[in-house]
Order: sequence, then C-alpha cells, then structure tokens
Amino acid sequence: MSQEQQGGGWIVAALVLMACYTSLPETLVYHQARLLKRPVAASRNLLEAEVERAADAYGLSRKVLKALVRVESAYNPKAVSKVGARGIAQIMPFNARRCGLRDADHLWDATTNLRCGAQILREELDQHGDLRRALTVYNCGRVKCSEGQQYAKKVLALSTVY
Repeated sequence: MSQEQQGGGWIVAALVLMACYTSLPETLVYHQARLLKRPVAASRNLLEAEVERAADAYGLSRKVLKALVRVESAYNPKAVSKVGARGIAQIMPFNARRCGLRDADHLWDATTNLRCGAQILREELDQHGDLRRALTVYNCGRVKCSEGQQYAKKVLALSTVY
C-alpha cells in the first residue's frame, strides 16, 4: 500500500467519525462532553429536556420548574445575578454544599445547576408545604420577603403558560 493510500485512510476514518458524531442525538453529545469536562453549549430544546428530567427526578411540576428557570435566567446557563447567584437556576455559591457539591464551580454545569435548583425547591416545598412559600424562600431565603413573594407570583403565573 502506498503512502498516499495510507494517508487517505486516515481522512476516511476522520470523516466517518465526524459523520457519526454529528448524527448522534444532541443529549448524548452534551452529556459526553459534560462527563469529559469539556465546554459544551446546549440548545434551548436540550435545556428544556434537562429541566423536565430534573422536575421528574424531584417530583416537581415541569411547568413550574420551566417557569422558574425562565424567570431566573431566561435559560442562560452563564447567567450571574447582582448578588452572585449562578447559572440557569441561579444558585448561590453557598448552596453548592447543600446540593452535595464539593465547590461552587460545579454550578456552572447547566445540568448540575438545574438539579441543585430542583433539590432546593423540593426541600423548601417539603418544609413549607406550600409552593408559593417554597418559591418565596427559593428566591430570598425567607418566607416573609416582598421581593420573594412577587417572584413566586411571577413564576406561578408564567407556569400556566407552559
């Protein structure tokens, strides 16, 4: 076999690999990149599917969790609030340990951030027994907080749209 033929084999193999990679479902590519700790951008559809999985995993309404994410970050995994909340579900760095994370840098992963947000909302819902109160605490840390109460009202109203 000539050197030219051998070199052509690598090109064919690369093209086949690239064809396989581009035809894989987006979720598989996304989660593979996450596991390999490689930067990955997720589409809105993929993020909505991740929201649904997180809602299901924590026994939450998909509509409510979608509305929460829309209000918190407008589905922007890189969002940062003026008080330092991070990611798609806007989790404060001090809550990373609450979600079993070693450090707050893990909150930049959209799936991890969503699951942490779902866990926190589930815990608050279990503690307060009322979704409006749970959303208020999710937002401001206290049941009696006018900003948090407005936030809860907004999330619940938006959840009726989904």
